[in-house]
Parts: sequence; C-alpha cells; structure tokens
Amino acid sequence: MTRHAGVSRRRTGPGSMSDWQIYRRLFTYVTPLWFMFALSLLGYVVYSAGNVLLADLMQFLLDSLDRSERVASGIISGIAYRYFDTGGLDRIEFARVAVPVAMVSMAAARATGFFLGNYCMNHVSRTLIHNLRCELFDKMLVAPSAYYDTHAQGALVSRITFNVEQVSGAVTKALKTVVREGLTVLALASYLLYLNWRLCLVFAVVTPIIAAVVAFVGRHFRRYSRRIQASMGDVTQVSGESISGFRDIRLFAGQRQQHERFRAASQYNRAQNLKLAFVEGLSTPVVQSMLALALATLVWFALSPDILGGFTAGSLAAFLTAATQLGKPIRQLSEVQSEIQRGLAAAEDIFAQLDLEAEADSGSHVTARARGALSLRHVGFTYPGARAPVLRDISLEIPAGSTVALVGRSGSGKTTLVQLLARFYQPGEGEILLDGVPLADYQLANLRAQLAMVSQQVTLFHDSVRNNIAFGSLAACSQAQVEAAAVSAHAKEFIQGLPQGFDTVLGEDGGGLSGGQRQRLAIARAILKDAPVLILDEATSALDNESEHFIQQAMDHVMCGRTTLVIAHRLSTVERADSIVVMDAGTIVAHGSHAQLLAEGGLYARLYRQQFAD
Repeated sequence: MTRHAGVSRRRTGPGSMSDWQIYRRLFTYVTPLWFMFALSLLGYVVYSAGNVLLADLMQFLLDSLDRSERVASGIISGIAYRYFDTGGLDRIEFARVAVPVAMVSMAAARATGFFLGNYCMNHVSRTLIHNLRCELFDKMLVAPSAYYDTHAQGALVSRITFNVEQVSGAVTKALKTVVREGLTVLALASYLLYLNWRLCLVFAVVTPIIAAVVAFVGRHFRRYSRRIQASMGDVTQVSGESISGFRDIRLFAGQRQQHERFRAASQYNRAQNLKLAFVEGLSTPVVQSMLALALATLVWFALSPDILGGFTAGSLAAFLTAATQLGKPIRQLSEVQSEIQRGLAAAEDIFAQLDLEAEADSGSHVTARARGALSLRHVGFTYPGARAPVLRDISLEIPAGSTVALVGRSGSGKTTLVQLLARFYQPGEGEILLDGVPLADYQLANLRAQLAMVSQQVTLFHDSVRNNIAFGSLAACSQAQVEAAAVSAHAKEFIQGLPQGFDTVLGEDGGGLSGGQRQRLAIARAILKDAPVLILDEATSALDNESEHFIQQAMDHVMCGRTTLVIAHRLSTVERADSIVVMDAGTIVAHGSHAQLLAEGGLYARLYRQQFAD
C-alpha cells in the first residue's frame, strides 16, 4: 500500500469470487428478462448463420461457373436446386437468378437478426444496470452508521456511478460481443467441420494456447481494474471535498495543496489505466499472430494434393472464406477481455457491498405515540475500531415531558448519547429504555417516528422549500401545516422573500441560504413532525441573538408536553431546562438545576463563568 499527498490506495473488492460465480450472480438479474434475452439470442443466431451462408454462397457461385457436377452439394445451392429448380435453365442461368436472390434475402435476414440481437440485449443489459444501481443505492440507505464511518463519501458515490457503469460495459458491449461473435465462431467452426473435419484439427491445436493467453491476461486485467476503481474513489473524494469546501480552500490559500492531492489521485488512476492498456494492446496482437499461424497452416494443408481431391473449386473457396472469417470474431473476443474484467471487478465490489448486513432491526414493539420517558442504565459505548470508550457507565432518568440539557466540553460524549437514542449505534454496555421498553425491542421505523431532531449539521436537499420541510413521512402534510411550522420556526418571512416562495428549489445542501435560514428550515421540519421526543443538538448555533430570541420563544411553545433533550455550548440557552446534565470525558459529573449547579461551583459553574467572561 502506498500513500501520495494524503490519498490512500485501497482495494475495493474482496477478490474471493471467480468469474463464473460473478457472472452466475449477474445472470440472476437477467432471469426475469428471459423473453428479451431469448429474442436477442435468436437475433444473433440468425446473424451468425448469415455469416456462414456468405461463405457457402461463394461455393454455389464458383461451382456454377465451373459447371461442377457437385454444384448442389452446398447448403444454399442444395436448397435452391431442391425447391426452386424447374429444369428449364442451365446452371449458370439458374445461378444468375438464385445467387442475387439469396444475397438479398441473406442481407435482410442478417440485418434483422443484428437489430433484434442488439436492441434486445441492450434492453436486458440496461435494465440489469438500472436494477443493480437501485439495489446498491437502497442498500446504502439502510447500511449501519459504522459503514459510513469507515468509507469515504467519494468512494461510496464512485460505486454507484463509476463501478456500476463498469458493470454496464461487461453486460452491454462485452456481452453483446461475446454472444454475437461467439455464436459466429461456433457457426463458422461447425461449417468447417461440415466441409472437412480433418483440416479443423489445426484449430484444435492452437485453441488451448489462445485460451491460456486469454486467461493469463485476464488476471492482470482484474488486478488493474480493481486499482482503477479504488483510484476513481480517490478522485471523486478529493474533487467532492474541493467543490463543497471551496470557500475554506480560498480563504486559507489551500489551492496548491488540493491541486497536489487531486493530481496524485489522477496520476495514480492514469498509471493503472496505462498498465491496463499495455496488457490489452499486447494480448490482441499475440492472439492474432497465433490465429494467422493457424490459418496459414490450414491453407498449406488444404492445398495439398491429397486434400484437394475432396474439394471442388467452390467448396475449397468456401472453406478458405469461412476460415479467414474466423479472424474478426476471434479478434473481437480477445479485445473484449479487458471490458469483461473491468466489469467483473466492479461487479465483485458491488456484490460485496450488497452482501453487507443492513442496519439491525430485530425489534417488534410498536406504539402509536410514546409518552417520552427515557431511562439510561449503565450505558457504555466505544466506536467501532476505536480503543478508548466514548461513554462510560451513564445512568440517567428523564421523565416524560421534561426538558433536559446536556452540557460539557467538546468530546464529552453528548452527541454520541443522542446517536444511541436514535439507535444509529447500539450500546456496548447497558441499555436505554423508552417508556420502560428497551430501544432494541422497538421496530426501528416506529422508534424513529417518536423522535424529531435538529442538529448543528443541517441537511437540506436539492428540492423545493416545501419538500425540505415536509420531508419523508411528512410529505402528506397540507400546505397549511407546512406554513404553520414555518411560522413557528420564524422562517416564513424569509421563505416568502425567495423567488418562488415555498416552491423555490434550493441549491445543493441549501446553497444560497444563510446558516440561520438553513437551521430555521430544519427547526420547521422538526416542528411539523410533532414527535413526543425532541432532540436539539446545537439547534440555535447558527442564529444571531435576535433570531435566537424569537426561535427560543417558538421552541418554548414546541417543547411543551414533550420530552426535550438540549445540547448546547451556549449555556444561556439551557438555563430554563428542568434539569442540566454535565458530562466530561464520557461520564456524568454533575446533575441538577441551573441554580444548583452554579451554587456547587463545579465544572458547570466554571464553564458558565468562562463563557460570560469571554
């Protein structure tokens, strides 16, 4: 493993699946599309048969010109003389009519077969890719939080975009080529066996050598394809970070640093692509050279007196024409190897993601609306891969309808505690109960229906303001309800000032709105949900003092009758909480009202005095 300018090199797949296992799994996506797949195969069979009959037509023409006694020994000539010869024309006159008719008929059949094969195979392959991409996206929607902790955002986006398109190459272009050219090779080889099986033994000698070369090259293709996928994740990651953080990059003059990171990622991707191109460019001439050697040997044997005795001029020309026609499909089959291996490497990685366990949801308890009583009993938690615990022996009782503030230094575990309440993680020790029922016993969707959250990191979508407020399960809310929530969050005034009001489509992650405006939309969303448990994680951090005053008034109204957990560094916002929990280094160090904690003179009092002194 190497590291260049902060960009890591990773393997994206486990490398444990064989080509056949991957294709067999891909084929399960094709099974429901069997009718279109069968039509495609039928079209390619017609197309491949047309290629063979072109050589056979050469025999008909030459044997007619030579006035051979065996003029009707070919496939087309046999059909023509059997069903259409009236006996009124000599052989040349009959061929003058039959050959052009056969040429036009074959061209029409080949064109129909080519269209049918290509269109139906495209239908199958693009449907497969659509289903695979949707399945991968759906898996990411239910993946556990630890999955996102251990994967860069760029790598995840690259899987849905770049990796799936690589699979598209394997099942679109590659599969079409393999089926079409494979059937052509099979048809031509069968025709050569029909004309003279002994001469075909030459191909039997060279075929294992070609197969060995293809297998050897395929292993290199797979290795380089995995590296290309990993490097594309790095390219996507660096570019995404640079686009989203362009203000900080310019403010801190980080253009050069980001340029070097991106250049290193792109250079590694370039190097792996060049290695793949080198192996691909070398393999095709090797296969073609061996094929040319086999054809030259075939011609040498075919022109020997012993072999010539069994041929007419037409059948010899047909044999040599069919033999030379093998070159194009075999070359295309060897060239498509890199496309196949890129797709198989991508499919291997995608299947590894699809096989990951979804977010645990084994609970069955369901409630229409919880009262909101929370109980934490000796809760401990350590993030996956971390050594030190974030929370240690947390015990706390929160009565229904009360407001509890969690305060403490950064890194004391306040936000982690909230993550456990929403069951984004499972406690490593102890348990958390809602209305006396362990959170693990709740059906996950039902548990989260009892929670509304406003966090410091507001998430807004590239959609209308209305749809951002009435998001997800709230989509059925009326316009009046949405506007009422916006009024309560003191957001309606600025929303009406937008170009299309509630129908204004926001930029990515709320681009074009101030931090306070974005946060007020998130508050409006939480108000609209009307959940019995409300979590405010630095919910007013982006507001100015005047806005915070109005929002606080709205929140006082919203917090009535529901359990509210408030996390805030600005201690002035938690003074009116029913109780305040002071956390430090993952433990609860104090618990009481604002006045009690100030009188005790502990950590809370020091933080309070320090904040107002600042």
